[in-house]
Amino acid sequence: MNKISFGVRVPNSGPLSSIENIVKATKSAEELGFDAIWVHDHVVWSSEMHRHHISSGAAEALTDTQDANFFEATTILSYLAAETKKIVLGVACLVMPCRNPIYAAKQYSTLDHLANGRLLVGVGLGSKATRESDEFGVFGVPYDRRGDRTDEYIEAMKAIWTQQLASYKGDFIEFKDAEVYPKPVQKPHPPVWVGGWMKLAAKRAGKYGEGWIPGWLSPTEMKVGCDILAKTAQENGRDPKKITIAVEKLATIAKTREEGLNLAMPTLKTSSESYERDIDSMQFALDRHIFGSVDDVRRRVDEFIENGVQHFELKIIYPTMDSLHRQMELWAENILPRYN
Repeated sequence: MNKISFGVRVPNSGPLSSIENIVKATKSAEELGFDAIWVHDHVVWSSEMHRHHISSGAAEALTDTQDANFFEATTILSYLAAETKKIVLGVACLVMPCRNPIYAAKQYSTLDHLANGRLLVGVGLGSKATRESDEFGVFGVPYDRRGDRTDEYIEAMKAIWTQQLASYKGDFIEFKDAEVYPKPVQKPHPPVWVGGWMKLAAKRAGKYGEGWIPGWLSPTEMKVGCDILAKTAQENGRDPKKITIAVEKLATIAKTREEGLNLAMPTLKTSSESYERDIDSMQFALDRHIFGSVDDVRRRVDEFIENGVQHFELKIIYPTMDSLHRQMELWAENILPRYN
């Protein structure tokens, strides 16, 4: 993805999550000319996070009788590979410390075949995600040194993908002469995009990633991260121009600014009440995401592009599936053609 490109997160979690809606959103994205669809990853989730960490749907769609459904990322992408023809399929991001990297490498190599090379693999450190049912605790994975573990797991997956007899030795994973097939369609392997919005994540992407996909950063903060990434890449003998800079953004778009903000505010308020998110004011979110009229959205997209961004993963806020489709149409009619 060297040009400016746009993807949409589909509802594998959230109040409108269902297989029908995941497929519906994916097919709409492909038909409307978006470049990618995205899912996200947690195995362990909670009712608290279902209500306060809404990255698909909207707060208005919540009901008291909903289960905290979170459809597994790899399985869903495999299903969508058969339901699509050309759109790129991405996960942002696998909770890497809780995934066995040998098994994950085989799964995503297989998925690359199912998608005929239309795959992006986002990886991240993950968060505890829930107070009631801590994901790291459930898997028996220590929370400390999860960054070091993630670094090793990235290297281990790439060894599996690229070596006929794969070997790797680290503090957390070790194997020798592992014959694991099939190798991926994409050579040398599917692009690995590193998630995370801290400076260490930018460094990790510069050292290990083919892309960087942070979330809660302003355009100015993105520029700082891009500079850190470029410096780290050069120090490790890598070309920073070959590393895609992406962002993961909550988004609304409407004919007027007031309508766009009204779509966003209830969900932003629920997010501010999440124990894992430190949002001291709505302005903090407004400075870092993309909300408003068509003109507002154009200006914000250009701001991010001017500060290095090449791909946008849009976490559109929508109280109904019809609202999602209307907003995607506005993006397709008014935003996407500017960058093709």
